[in-house]
Amino acid sequence: LQEFASGAKKADWDVGLAVDAIRISALVDVVVICSGDGDFIPLVEYLQHQGRLVEVAAFRPTTSGKLQNLVDDFTDLAADPKRFIIRARRRRGRGEEAP
Repeated sequence: LQEFASGAKKADWDVGLAVDAIRISALVDVVVICSGDGDFIPLVEYLQHQGRLVEVAAFRPTTSGKLQNLVDDFTDLAADPKRFIIRARRRRGRGEEAP
């Protein structure tokens, strides 16, 4: 976890996710990556070379174009937000949830 002077925080889990995907790749037929980060292109190429199908689920406007073209299937989470995005419920008072 990186913390910047502004107080913003960023977790870099790319390497951990890649290691986990490689570790389980012999046990699965399909790997689904929920990120549009182009840093995953070498992972996708490796997994496909190993005979695995690779799918990405991410928001198209912020997803690497090369990644979209490389994967076996791409799900655009922005295409149908009501299907994929869960809105947080607002809380009222002491533990009452808003409708």
